[in-house]
Amino acid sequence: MLNRLRLTATIAVMFIQLIASNNKSAIAQEREGCFLVNSAGEVINLNQLCTPQESGIKLTGDDGKFIEDYKRLAKSYSPDATNALLQAVQSGPSQKIAAAKRMCAEAKSGVSLPEIKLRAIGQAASIENPIAKESFLADTDISVTLASNYYCPELANK
Repeated sequence: MLNRLRLTATIAVMFIQLIASNNKSAIAQEREGCFLVNSAGEVINLNQLCTPQESGIKLTGDDGKFIEDYKRLAKSYSPDATNALLQAVQSGPSQKIAAAKRMCAEAKSGVSLPEIKLRAIGQAASIENPIAKESFLADTDISVTLASNYYCPELANK
């Protein structure tokens, strides 16, 4: 799964670079779905990359509430960061849930939730893209806040 995510991320970066280096103006999408038309005019189907991997998962209980609250809180950031956060939670809700549960496990082993936020601030210092930096910090903030609400409420005030 991790290798597939890395491959998807690598391909996405390559496409972004390809698009950024192309000086042609944008045109309306002439086909349904996710695809790429290369310089030879060939259509390359990318539906496997664009389709959310977890679209069939039904989240219930605390997990479902966590995701709904995550989406709600994501909307309080800049439009670009909001879009990035919502896209990430839509394509991988179980990853967001797992990250929040890992934060609780760390907190239960002695690392405070505020320390997790401080560590993220330190990590964000190396992110040059301002939207990526805001999204990273927002994701940490949302995840820590909601983790303490849903997965480790006993640590909320520590």
